Amino acid sequence: MLSCNSSLIAIAAEFTGKFAPYQSICISPAQQGVYIVSTDKGNVACLAYDPTGETDETICLLPTTELIKASRGIKTAERTLRIEGNQATVTTARKTTSETKEISISRSMVDFPDLATPLNKAIQRWDATENNAITAGRYNINYIQDAVKSLSSINSSVTLHSFDGGPLRIQESSGNIVVLVMPQTAEPIPDIPSWLRSYTAS
Repeated sequence: MLSCNSSLIAIAAEFTGKFAPYQSICISPAQQGVYIVSTDKGNVACLAYDPTGETDETICLLPTTELIKASRGIKTAERTLRIEGNQATVTTARKTTSETKEISISRSMVDFPDLATPLNKAIQRWDATENNAITAGRYNINYIQDAVKSLSSINSSVTLHSFDGGPLRIQESSGNIVVLVMPQTAEPIPDIPSWLRSYTAS
């Protein structure tokens, strides 16, 4: 049996690969809650933690269009995914009403790749590297989405760079176009979440 915030599943589905073993979303038990992880050949990884989630097994879930659509987060309600056997139920709870949708699911027969080991090494490096910056910028996500979307029309990759308290520079590889996203606020560089440390040690 598994229960978790369905919107985290929908987000993780954006970062799966086309071929095994990268096609699935791995949902595994944490000391309290669940980890939700996906990756596309290690080129990009999505890691989430639901402290209220529950599972008694590790599930490698193959995301389908129907499951993603039903699971996607909405601002006016909370959605919960429950899996028992090969049947999923997504419950949408609004202030006064709730509705459920049942979906058949498929599980991957291939083991999920080991992300914990390389991520643990990355965390060790972050811990050991002296920080030249003392603050991080908080940026409007809509500006970042617009910048990446518009630059993707002329190139498939961009460079991102920010400096202490300054703008986030998003630059197309030719160097002929640059988008600067100004920070809303300068804030202390956030600590690495404790659940991410726990995941890499698992």
